[in-house]
Amino acid sequence: MTGVREPKDDEELAKARLAILHGKGQTIEQVIANIIQDKPSIELVEAVTSRIEFAKETQEVLKLEELIQSIVSMQEKWA
Repeated sequence: MTGVREPKDDEELAKARLAILHGKGQTIEQVIANIIQDKPSIELVEAVTSRIEFAKETQEVLKLEELIQSIVSMQEKWA
């Protein structure tokens, strides 16, 4: 499961920043592309980013893969 949440403390934040500095970070677009095995649309990236920001504000933990698949499914129905 790929979850999205804020670091729980300063130590976890420091570890995350160190990992990013060593090239282990990915953009939201890269993560989405890995999950859907295709290049995501700008609309999909914006929708996922918006939902992550909302979850961050409400301190909700997201199941990222489920969120992405849900949005993709809705986009396909509306296409």
